[in-house]
Amino acid sequence: MQEDILIAHHGYVALVTLNRPKRLNALTLPMMARFTSLMEELNDDPNTRAIVITGAGRGFCSGLDLKENVVSKGTWRPPFRAMNFGDHEIARIRNYAKPLIGAINGIAVGGGLGIALACDIRIGSRSASFCAAFAKHAMPPQDAVAAFLPDAVGLSKSLEMIFTAKTVGSEEALACGLISELTSDEDLQRRALELAAVIAEGPPLALSLAKHVVYRGRGRSIDDQIALQTLGSLINKAYAPNDLNEAAAAFGEKRKPRFEGS
Repeated sequence: MQEDILIAHHGYVALVTLNRPKRLNALTLPMMARFTSLMEELNDDPNTRAIVITGAGRGFCSGLDLKENVVSKGTWRPPFRAMNFGDHEIARIRNYAKPLIGAINGIAVGGGLGIALACDIRIGSRSASFCAAFAKHAMPPQDAVAAFLPDAVGLSKSLEMIFTAKTVGSEEALACGLISELTSDEDLQRRALELAAVIAEGPPLALSLAKHVVYRGRGRSIDDQIALQTLGSLINKAYAPNDLNEAAAAFGEKRKPRFEGS
């Protein structure tokens, strides 16, 4: 039986591949549970310092598998577990300590868009596209899209995508901030792993604290943001003194630092 989620390790980088290419990597309920469990394991693994998420074939993720959730006479009935995944589990991905890179290789729709938006950095191929398709199914946005999309593209563009359920191509995605880099289809995975490897060489706790400070500081006063930064610096000094010393030593010796996360 084909595994619907694949994991490959490249040094300190984990590559997570959604693997239902014939269904554009649409999510089944068991697949959602496995994805959540695997991501939790990687977040807790000290030998994983950065995570890349991508899709197999020509799609990133087409969201919930509708064929499993349309009952007789065409009635749409999303199961509670699917809604819970979108409302809670995708949002929780954003809070993981490890840096997450989305390698968007094709269509990212609905829950697939939510997963992409939960990533800290998104790189797209020429074939990448994005769609908040909920209005097509007479539904308001789910899968943390309403929470994350405005941060990526601003309120006006976010509501345009939600109201019209339009598909945003790779060039438009780059222009509006959905992705920070655009590559060829062939170079996408290489470039994502390359970027992840650079990040994974950094100080693990300092990068985790940086992520926390940036996200927790969103929408707060400048004083609150400075307080968060100060707290992050104190925690880093207390729990990663060896990395601080290594950074100073490497600078003085004009060499590359070797961080251990302590």
